[in-house]
Amino acid sequence: MKTRKLLFYLWLALSGFSTQAQKVMTLKECIAFTLQNHTSNSIYENEIAIAKEKSREALAGYLPQVNTTITFDDNLKRQVSVIPAGAFSPTEIRLQFGNQYNTNGTAQVDQVIFDKSMLVGIKAAEPNNQVSLLKREQNQDNLIYSTTGAYFQVLVYVEQEKILLENEKKYRELLGILKLRLDKGVIKKTEYDRTQVSLNNILSQKSILQANKQVAINKLKNAMGMPLNEPLNVSEIGNYESFVAVSAENTTDITNLLDYRIQQNNILLQEFDVKRKHAAYLPTVSAYARYGVMAFGNEINQSFKNWIDFSAIGLKVNVPIFSGYRKSSQVQQAELTLQNARANLKINTNTMDMQFQNANAQLQKSSSDLATNRENLNLAKEVYDNSELEYQKGVSTLSDLLNSDYSYKEAQSNYVTSLINFLSSRLEYEKSKGTLKSYISQF
Repeated sequence: MKTRKLLFYLWLALSGFSTQAQKVMTLKECIAFTLQNHTSNSIYENEIAIAKEKSREALAGYLPQVNTTITFDDNLKRQVSVIPAGAFSPTEIRLQFGNQYNTNGTAQVDQVIFDKSMLVGIKAAEPNNQVSLLKREQNQDNLIYSTTGAYFQVLVYVEQEKILLENEKKYRELLGILKLRLDKGVIKKTEYDRTQVSLNNILSQKSILQANKQVAINKLKNAMGMPLNEPLNVSEIGNYESFVAVSAENTTDITNLLDYRIQQNNILLQEFDVKRKHAAYLPTVSAYARYGVMAFGNEINQSFKNWIDFSAIGLKVNVPIFSGYRKSSQVQQAELTLQNARANLKINTNTMDMQFQNANAQLQKSSSDLATNRENLNLAKEVYDNSELEYQKGVSTLSDLLNSDYSYKEAQSNYVTSLINFLSSRLEYEKSKGTLKSYISQF
């Protein structure tokens, strides 16, 4: 008796643990998990940090640059200077100047006063930061899109599973009735066998569907960035009909789309690049200040004593005159790249508009198909209910019942298919319109 109680309590504990471990998540929870845990988020956060560091790098060129240099020379063989014959001697005189050892320490500060290319680079930092932010937002939209699509696919199998379970229950009840009739000799065994075959087909379909459902759940986990070994189940949407309303809008503002805004900022960056290449023709002005000390001697210890300091300040102007057509080639390349970027934006704008129009047309068709299949499902159920009642009364044959049941199951399948097609079309429509986040917030 004690053993049975122990086993019973153990079973209760394991059941409670299994229930706790199973994650049942709504669509919003899945999306929140994705946005927080997907690995790609860290990539785009790093891109934002990289853009900020590039801004600092561009600004650093206009800040003071401080460098120090320390040298120690051992003049193994000092250079010889020659005084020609006749000035101080009838023969030439050869002299060696300097010492064996020489130590020199110098610190120099350089400050750019004017460099147009650097100024342009500083101005380009802002659109570069904007691109990194927009790409992060675009990645979030893509994560929401892929997670929602995978979630909807799981919901399809959930709905199909509910239908199969309902049909399984119905056929088991029918088999029970037919068994009693068969035992009484009211029906032939073929009628019972035909119904058993239908039940076996349902069980086979259920087995296949459960495998497909697990595959869909794994795809959802992958889209969310969740480990595949973690348990997950989805929460059903209570009322699909609340999401069936279709917008009648046939136009959208393409300029609000993230793709368009990213390309616009890239064009702006390319315009700055053209200006920077043109600025390479202008002079640059910088100032410097230098301070150093030096010591020398023919013994090593002497080269670290008796320091002599020196200093200088100066102004440096660099005027580019001829670069072998290198600057001209760079300018031409930058301007052609800019032309291509503008042409690509025009092409992509037309493509974005086409995608919206196609998504809108597909959504209207999916909505119409869903309404038709919903009406057919209601009619098929009504026909099946009447056929079942007539068969129980003995008015109709089993063939009539099975035919109406086949039509009913076909209507159920068509309805589920049209439902997922509608949800997918609506998802594509909202994405092409740039309103994906506001659409998902309704769930």
